[in-house]
This record gives sequence, C-alpha cells and structure tokens, in this order.
Amino acid sequence: KECNMKYCAIVLAAGFSTRYGGQKKQDLEFHGKQIWLWSYDTAKSVVGEDNIIAVGKDMPGGETRTKSVIIGLKALPADTDRVIILDAARPLVTVRQIKELLEHPAPSCTLVRPLVNTPIFRDGTYVNRSEMYDMLVPQAFDYKLLLEAYESGRFEDMTDETRVMFEYHGIKPTLIETENNLYKVTYPGDLMIIESIYQRMKEEEKQ
Repeated sequence: KECNMKYCAIVLAAGFSTRYGGQKKQDLEFHGKQIWLWSYDTAKSVVGEDNIIAVGKDMPGGETRTKSVIIGLKALPADTDRVIILDAARPLVTVRQIKELLEHPAPSCTLVRPLVNTPIFRDGTYVNRSEMYDMLVPQAFDYKLLLEAYESGRFEDMTDETRVMFEYHGIKPTLIETENNLYKVTYPGDLMIIESIYQRMKEEEKQ
C-alpha cells in the first residue's frame, strides 16, 4: 500500500427506486439503520469522514446515475488520488473488498462474479457463459482520469464507470473475482435475500 495516496469514496444514494415500487430502497431499515448507511459507514471506516460523499444525502443527486457520479466527483477534495464508487443498495460490502479495490494499482478495477444463469440475446442468439462475468459495484479508479473523462461531456447515462474509462481513455478494467455478498436490493423481496447473506456472513465471522 502507498501510504501517501489519498483515497476517497462516493456512495450513490439518489435513485428513484422505480423497480422497488416507489419506496426509496436506500431508506429502508435493515438491522436498525437505513440501507444506504451500511455501505457509507463501511467505506467511511476506510477513507475517513472528510473523504466520503453520499450523493442523494449530502447533496441532491442528478437525474441519472451518471449525473450523480459527476456531482460526487466534483464534491471530493481536488487532491484525491483514487476514488471508489459504491451503491447504497448493496449494503453488505466489506472493508476488505473496499481496501482491495482502493489499494490496487490499476487505474480502473471492478469486482466481478462468474455468471450463474445462461445469458441470451433478445434475437435468440446464445453466448458462452464461461467467457463472461457479472460486473458488480463497488469499482475504483484513478480520480483525475475518471473526472477528465466525465468532464469531456461525452457521457450522459452510463451504467458503470469502467465503460467510461474504456471509451474515453482506452483503459480496460482489471477484473477481480469476489464473494457473493454484493447482492443488490432492486425488487420487493430482495431484503430477505440480503438478510440470508447477512446471517451467513455473521456465522462465518464466528468460525
């Protein structure tokens, strides 16, 4: 680890939760605190209170995920070296996963999982599942390179930042396989899945 690196974090907590049925999923209670605070508190324990922004809580979010990321990037200290972007709806991210991404030397890196289901194009064409990953969040980046890419104005509504880094800088992401604790709360009923993962993680901590 380079001790002189300045690490910062953005938690995206400004979504409209249309697939959850209107109730903002980031504000749901989970074991005594709102969902968004789980990833926020975990990241804060790594980067410190002065180096983390919760877009949608500390300041209003944008109309799209991309606009919220840009708001967060511009709100961070100008001397930031590396930034990690987290979803408020993935509450079970761990300190180890955050450190793994922040301390990695690659300018663009993301956590991934092997695919469980068989993907298929809408025209019925199959793809080889073994050649693909499910890309997850959090993701970490060289702060100045990501900010430069977004300030170009070329990107309006992106689903993740590794694509922004690739399309603007030509930088492919470093892919890091991880555990299955990054399940995202998207639909009603997902909290039950999160709960089961949480209980499993608590049991593993005891071992």
